[in-house]
Amino acid sequence: MPPFLLFALFFSFSIAFNMLGPLVTNIMATTGMSLTECGSLLSSQQLGAIGTMALMFIFQKRMKQSTLMTSGYIAIIIAFLGITINQHIFIIFAGYIVLGVGSFLVDSGTNSFIASAYFSKRALYIPLLHFMYSVGAIITGYIILPFKSPSWPYAYMSVALVLLIFITMFIISSKNTHRRPLEDKEQGPTKELLKDPAFILYTLVIMFYMGIQIICSTWIPVYVETELHQSALMTSTSLTAFWVGIALSRLIIGPILNKGAKPFTLSIWGMVFSALSLIIATSLSIHIGSVLFFTFLCGFFAGSTIPMYIVVVSTWYPNNTTFISLSYILSGTIGRMIFPFLVTVIASSTSLSFSLSLSSILFLLGALFILIVKRLSSKRPSYSHV
Repeated sequence: MPPFLLFALFFSFSIAFNMLGPLVTNIMATTGMSLTECGSLLSSQQLGAIGTMALMFIFQKRMKQSTLMTSGYIAIIIAFLGITINQHIFIIFAGYIVLGVGSFLVDSGTNSFIASAYFSKRALYIPLLHFMYSVGAIITGYIILPFKSPSWPYAYMSVALVLLIFITMFIISSKNTHRRPLEDKEQGPTKELLKDPAFILYTLVIMFYMGIQIICSTWIPVYVETELHQSALMTSTSLTAFWVGIALSRLIIGPILNKGAKPFTLSIWGMVFSALSLIIATSLSIHIGSVLFFTFLCGFFAGSTIPMYIVVVSTWYPNNTTFISLSYILSGTIGRMIFPFLVTVIASSTSLSFSLSLSSILFLLGALFILIVKRLSSKRPSYSHV
């Protein structure tokens, strides 16, 4: 499969995954759903992924990574077409459960494919893949602008059609490839990873980070619109600012690692500064320009957490890339299922501003865990130029 198709598909996947935040108020107005119920959509999405994960942990050695990717994109297309056809609350929840299934398959298949098939270029390709995800998230708010009305279901239809075009290109490309696919690389045993406290703690960091990432990308735009009373353009710009920060972080991390930077040191300080930036953006900033600036910094400082995790852990265990991808996605799914929902529960009795500021604790917990991982793995290479 040509690398550009991997990146194009993941770019489109990002748009699909991040559409809910900019459309929340429109979905609420059309369907009568409450803010807490919309928060439950995110939890439903993660529930769809959990059942798929249970099967994948059992059958991981029997599944081709290209098959995982294809199945995931097809599931997302079906989910979005269903929401386009019928906007009943049950259909929307069912669609987000299927979206969770598809998102897991796409994320797992793509990351494990690159980490194994392009092992020598993993420090470049993995951050680049997640950079494309960030770019997709950046433009999501602006692409959605024409649909911020009762016509919001057509946003889902448009994304489904784009994914259908790219996945068709992928299938045709796969059929025209006559050499043995690289993704069939045999995976090693997983017992050593499950007994490794450094691996377990580092994977828990992903739970905190993925939780706070979805909190910021989903609820900061809602905060800007409902509590700061900003326009639709400023609401979309707040989402853009967060993802521009993440994209810039992921774009520069590959060259920085290749120059000898220490992944753990970067991650620890990045988490701390992201926590401070989130508090300032949601509690201490009055002017919208200040909110956007610190939202950008919140995304930037911790933006490379996921690609650095994959690069570091695949350096420790180069023959377990599929299990590594499954583990980070499982941990991230739990974080995305629990923490964004808790934000809405706390916000319902206080304010969204307070709830967002309080969620900065997740960044600080991530920094603490990485510090422990750094000490536990002091005798291992965190990244080797292979």
